[in-house]
Amino acid sequence: MSLVIKIYSPEEEDTVFEFKGVGYGGGVIYHYQGKPFTGLIKHYANNILVGDEEFTDGHIGGVQRDYYPNGKVKKEYYKYHGKLDRHFKEWDEQGNLISYSRWEKGVKTETII
Repeated sequence: MSLVIKIYSPEEEDTVFEFKGVGYGGGVIYHYQGKPFTGLIKHYANNILVGDEEFTDGHIGGVQRDYYPNGKVKKEYYKYHGKLDRHFKEWDEQGNLISYSRWEKGVKTETII
């Protein structure tokens, strides 16, 4: 089964990604122009950046960010095959760090703040 997902951004309104199934690690796999997608997807709501996520070989993997409407980072975290890895940070709307934890393959290993 193939599910086509259209991602709209101010730059390109016809970008199409295809859901190609679930990988061996349980994460979804996305293709772009017939190949596993590697790159950054930016999400917009009403032409305001609300998030971005890195993909590697079709899997969500790398830095993920959510943004406040004022453009400041709300959350930043890493994912590896769909699981939290490395760190998870959260800020308030003024840019003050309010939460910081470390993760390894989906398991929290340390709470710093």
